[in-house]
Amino acid sequence: MIVFDQEKLSAFFETVSRGFERSPLEIVLVIVSFLVFIALLVFIYRLQRIKVHRQQRLIAQRRYRQAAEKHTLAPSEEDLVQRMAHFLKNPEKKYLILINQPTFTYCAAKLKAKDGSAAAAIAELRSKLGFRLQGPEQIPASSAELPEGQGVLMVAANPKAPGTRQDRDRRQAHGRVHEQEAGSLVVQLIETDASFRRGEIVRVYFQNRAGLFNFTTRIQSVENQLIRLQHAEDIKRLQRRKYYRRRVSQRVGIRYPGSEEQPTLSTFYDLGGNGASLKNPDKRYSSGDAVELTFLAAGERFTLVAEVLRTSKNRDVLHVRFAPMRETTRDRIIGSLFHGAGKSGS
Repeated sequence: MIVFDQEKLSAFFETVSRGFERSPLEIVLVIVSFLVFIALLVFIYRLQRIKVHRQQRLIAQRRYRQAAEKHTLAPSEEDLVQRMAHFLKNPEKKYLILINQPTFTYCAAKLKAKDGSAAAAIAELRSKLGFRLQGPEQIPASSAELPEGQGVLMVAANPKAPGTRQDRDRRQAHGRVHEQEAGSLVVQLIETDASFRRGEIVRVYFQNRAGLFNFTTRIQSVENQLIRLQHAEDIKRLQRRKYYRRRVSQRVGIRYPGSEEQPTLSTFYDLGGNGASLKNPDKRYSSGDAVELTFLAAGERFTLVAEVLRTSKNRDVLHVRFAPMRETTRDRIIGSLFHGAGKSGS
């Protein structure tokens, strides 16, 4: 049997308990040491952040300088980039304006909203940087983004009565983008005898898969079939459909393709670059039928094959889609719609 000495046992526990006792000074020193350690960690972290930020700033400056030298930016153009950079979350990354098209467009829109007089300089810089539409479904932000070969329709405009019927006279010209210059959109005219003059205001229409667009600009020079237009940053979308369509009332002949019978007289309800709606004579045609349409547009005779997609209004109306055609033919049909060709039967 084990017998404990009570006095010695009490003395042992007293010695152990004294080992856990600390003076107030010792406690303060422990807390201070802990705080110093935390502060040291924060200091090291901030020092590292400053170092990383300095490296990022140097990298951003180097990238900007490389891009500026690549495009040989003039001092005025660098000032413009600096103004645009104010709208970036991190203005030090202004090199993105020179290499990233969406960033350029975002900053350009912000600057134009603040200072409309900067539009011309923005368009010149956009063209100089070589920003173009990356796909036919993209919405353009400037005439400087139009790709070479893009079809356009130029219509003489009346600056005294914009948006009215008197806004356009009958002078129009089909063309294609020939070249993009820093200060000009160069258009090569196609199949036209329309005369345009230097300094004249024109409205330019074009389309891609995102819809139909237009902008108003001024002619800078006319040399044979080449017309230089001032760049425009104010691009308006008129329609979202793939090809422009307009309500018309125009006679059209319809028959089955290859038929020797005379075309039956019908009437267009609307006409566009990819199809039309027209009266179904005697409810003769049905969905899925192929039809041949003959009509006049802007004084020119067209004969096109189309597919009946569907009928409506108790089969009284045909909705057709044109078979594949040359883009020049489509451009002429669309161009005829801008002057109300076919408003009355022709």
